[in-house]
Amino acid sequence: MKKNISIYGGGWVGAPLAFKLALAEFEVIVSASSAHKQAKHPNIKVVEFRAEPNMEKGLWDEMNQSEIQIWAIPPRRKKNSEEFYLQILQDWLSVLDVKIVKKIIFLSSTSIYQNVSDIVDEKSSIVETSLMAQAEQLIQASKIPSVTLRLGGLMGGDRFVAKYFSGRRNDGANCPVNYVHKDDVVALCALTVEKINKGIYNVVAPIHPTKGEVGENDIEKRNMPAGTWDYSQPCLGGKIISGEKITKELKYQFKHPDPMEF
Repeated sequence: MKKNISIYGGGWVGAPLAFKLALAEFEVIVSASSAHKQAKHPNIKVVEFRAEPNMEKGLWDEMNQSEIQIWAIPPRRKKNSEEFYLQILQDWLSVLDVKIVKKIIFLSSTSIYQNVSDIVDEKSSIVETSLMAQAEQLIQASKIPSVTLRLGGLMGGDRFVAKYFSGRRNDGANCPVNYVHKDDVVALCALTVEKINKGIYNVVAPIHPTKGEVGENDIEKRNMPAGTWDYSQPCLGGKIISGEKITKELKYQFKHPDPMEF
């Protein structure tokens, strides 16, 4: 019998993930803070929910009855967002019932790593004071087993490279990118639900062109105004993030391995 799953964050990743899990016959509850109703399927229940700090415990109840909990809410980009994000996470973890919840899947970010000119994997040094490092510490301190997925730069669909580089002066032309396509994020999250019970994993496409290469290529393909790139400067601290650990463990072949083809 398939387990019940709750997804906090019915947005860019959460909505298609809910749909994929529903197609795999999971019963899914997904939160939506506005009109995110794109995840439509008989196995999906969309709950109008917005996580805020210091909410009444009962407001969490409907979402917290699932055996698997997926946190796909990114930090908000506004004043006090960091403190609020950590407080919300702490509140959520404090009301999870260890008798009900068997696994947490937390979507983190590869921005947690120090900016070094090297290949980086899950054992590499992180920025301990960063928001995501503090968030991961809260998750890992829980009595509930957890899987942390550190996502690379999210691309795909309405997020494409040219959108961010076209018609602008762009620094770091010689630095490698650590992008990942939404299709692969959703697929790997779904596999994690069924096959991984604990650990930290990077989710990043295996090919790492430079920012200038992928930017100019996408701008040209989309016939958008060129950006300005300075290739004379070396890349300072251009890390390459390895996602081999999860691909080997799950024997996964990326649908979109090369950001030049996103």
